[in-house]
Amino acid sequence: MNIRNAKFISVDLETTGLNQKRDEIIAIGAVPILGTRIMAGDSYYRLVKPNKFRLESIRIHGLDPKELEKAPTFSEIADEVFRLIEDKIIVGYTVEMDYNFLKRAFKKEGYKLENQRVDVIDLERAICYILGERPISVISLEKLAEKYRIKTPYRHNALADAFITAQVFQVQLLRAIKYGIKTVDKLFELIKRGEIDRQFGSHIF
Repeated sequence: MNIRNAKFISVDLETTGLNQKRDEIIAIGAVPILGTRIMAGDSYYRLVKPNKFRLESIRIHGLDPKELEKAPTFSEIADEVFRLIEDKIIVGYTVEMDYNFLKRAFKKEGYKLENQRVDVIDLERAICYILGERPISVISLEKLAEKYRIKTPYRHNALADAFITAQVFQVQLLRAIKYGIKTVDKLFELIKRGEIDRQFGSHIF
């Protein structure tokens, strides 16, 4: 499939912690991307009521427990979230963490999540590698946004971070396309081959 026709969705979660077996999703932010176009008007944001709430996590996400008490449970919104993302390639910053939280939550509701994923960290490394650029030493979302001159007035909000990630991915895609990566298959090949080449110290692009 041509990249410009591909359906992506930038996803970011807020959770009660980082333990995927114990902690829970408490906010979901998602921004659809059609090819290289960010569909900001179709953005999605939901607070999610957890079974248990860890007060220490407030320092990171700043969500009010009173707001979460009024929010729907994941079970109540599982169908709408699944329909939103089921036919799209999930994009994220450290995407496997969020994907595994979603996969576990969906499994409890009887849904099977099997989306392809793109991590903007891996894509950044691959692009830098093929273009002969020195990658950022620590590839944080803030550093990526700074590199691509993306404003970050808000952080650690699921929708804000999903939108920042979408913008980073948009620029990365445009750079990859300019290099000659025109299809989704070639995009994944770029990421995979870039990782292999770094491991073995070769340059085959």
